[in-house]
Amino acid sequence: MYNPRPGVDDNPADFMLLVKLNAPFDDRKKIITVLKGLQAVQDEKMNPLRTFAHKHAPDGSREPQYVVGDLHLNLLVGFGLRFFLGPIGSKGRQNEEPVPNFPPGGVFTPRKPTRFGMKDRYVPLYLRTMNAAGDQGWIQTLLTKQTGGKTPTPEAVQAAYNQWLAAGEADILLQIDCENLYLAIDFWDAIRKRVVDPNGLEVAGIQQGFSRGDGKAHIGFFDGTSDLQEKLKTDPLWYRSKIYLPTPSAVYPGQPSEVRDDPRYDGGTYLAYRKYQENIDKWFSDDFEITDFYGKKYKGEEARRHAIGRNPHTGQAISRASHKPLENEPDHTEINLTFNEAHALKARGGATAPFMGPFPPVQVGHSNVFNTQDIRLRRRGVAYSELNPQTGEVEYGIHFICFQNNIQQTGFEFINNIWLINPDFRRSTDGLLNPVGEIITPIEGCYFFVPPEQHSYPGDVFFE
Repeated sequence: MYNPRPGVDDNPADFMLLVKLNAPFDDRKKIITVLKGLQAVQDEKMNPLRTFAHKHAPDGSREPQYVVGDLHLNLLVGFGLRFFLGPIGSKGRQNEEPVPNFPPGGVFTPRKPTRFGMKDRYVPLYLRTMNAAGDQGWIQTLLTKQTGGKTPTPEAVQAAYNQWLAAGEADILLQIDCENLYLAIDFWDAIRKRVVDPNGLEVAGIQQGFSRGDGKAHIGFFDGTSDLQEKLKTDPLWYRSKIYLPTPSAVYPGQPSEVRDDPRYDGGTYLAYRKYQENIDKWFSDDFEITDFYGKKYKGEEARRHAIGRNPHTGQAISRASHKPLENEPDHTEINLTFNEAHALKARGGATAPFMGPFPPVQVGHSNVFNTQDIRLRRRGVAYSELNPQTGEVEYGIHFICFQNNIQQTGFEFINNIWLINPDFRRSTDGLLNPVGEIITPIEGCYFFVPPEQHSYPGDVFFE
């Protein structure tokens, strides 16, 4: 038995709504009214005794479906850096110190919020402006296409990148899950009518995700919910040490033990969100090509297997030595035996190994060793398909969502910057997630802090 937190530890429901909200005011009482309003709607819509429609019992009778117990309606609320310091370019966001992903010895200086009168709190320590390697490369590729092949200036790329970051941020993120799409929309509609409109909140964006129903992602491979789902059941203490605050202190050499998140935030977690569009036509074409470290090229179906490291029909990892399927091992450690260029391996890290320079930011003649098992997160993404009503064309992709207790040094940003987008790691370019391949394009992204489960309303830990 274990005690999952809905919206984080459980598997995603069939339908998800992701709503980004901004508060165009700086009023402590008003924002508390907003958050208490969210709680009031939640109390009504997520009443454990509330039922909707019926399910058929084995004896042929009909039983009521409980909205929470059976249909898993849930609301998870996250708070972005903008909520604490204002939008990119504002006074509160100036001179944000860079935080090194590796070696993991950077010091995170606590910062005071500049909004909503939070004078006796700190900004959650690992809540920073998103810094994901590869994003500027994707933006440069897009600008080059828009100008007919002309290479944009570094200044133009930086300006477009800043606009991209600002557009992806929000004060508040609502993650609504449910096995019934109507109930999810009904939940949001109540929030809109009773909280958003009366308080003048701005809707910065609404995204819809769903389960395909066949267990696969749009790229045709089984989409594992998390490499930590098994650990949650067999070793919940270890699992929570990777996902929830407090981060063990001192986690790494060079990090002072006294620098940690506010103890009132213990039990909270950090959410990294990315919307990735997938070029399905190119991915499934016979011309799709991938090159391994030794220069050998693969095309079509064989290239896709190398790009992911798994058999698309069985989900089994493929041995890079024999090219035969591997049996599942505890905590899915068999993935360490697959192709070096495989996305599944690059995202997992593999066995403990020294990093030798030149391996940015390790210098020539230096090395650093760390345990890759410390670099873990809880992945909880959902697919999406969007119809263009004018052309009828469909855009496919995934809402990538993950949870961790340190984004930069044990979570998403480390995995993306030091492993996935780094061709020196595993001596290979990631087969799926790289700007040059043009299979994946990031549409937006942002980091959020999800407070511990509220005592009275979402975000009460910032004010009470």
